[in-house]
Amino acid sequence: MTTTPSTGGPSDSVLQDFADMSAALTGFQSSFLRPFLDPTNLSEVFYNFAVAQVGQTAMDNLLAAFRSRKSQTPPLTAQQIADSLLEVTTPTGKESNQAQLAQAVILMWYLGSWYTPAYQTANKQPGQVLQVISSQAYTKSLVWNVAQAHPMGFSAFTFGYWSQPPAGLATFGVNTGGGQ
Repeated sequence: MTTTPSTGGPSDSVLQDFADMSAALTGFQSSFLRPFLDPTNLSEVFYNFAVAQVGQTAMDNLLAAFRSRKSQTPPLTAQQIADSLLEVTTPTGKESNQAQLAQAVILMWYLGSWYTPAYQTANKQPGQVLQVISSQAYTKSLVWNVAQAHPMGFSAFTFGYWSQPPAGLATFGVNTGGGQ
């Protein structure tokens, strides 16, 4: 991992790779997951949280696998990269640690919570919630964009927004380019 000298945190290139990988895994645009002006900085929050849960080596290995697939010739689509990282052709329950970590990253973006990968649990049962990462992670999680809704008690929309049909999914950051 390359760190930023002043903060010791992940470098800009590492965070961009994490956002690009997350975009392939979630189906959202990378520029939506890590916008130029980002007051919440969820991509760094999520990256740091995942590293704290699984260790730097596991995250470095997942990002290396992503970079390897991203640079293949001929180029793979985002969907092909995601399918490869998630090992979609592997029977459920037989996925590698890397694929289970990729699944946890997806859940983290969509739900704002960390679900411990099965390889890290003593009883090997996936889907156990470790914790909600933060209130920002919950209110900004992708599930609300897909549902074209907002969590109870929080809305960035203006009063009366419900009187109009919702905008298309592309407006909410969903990559609607057919897996590209």
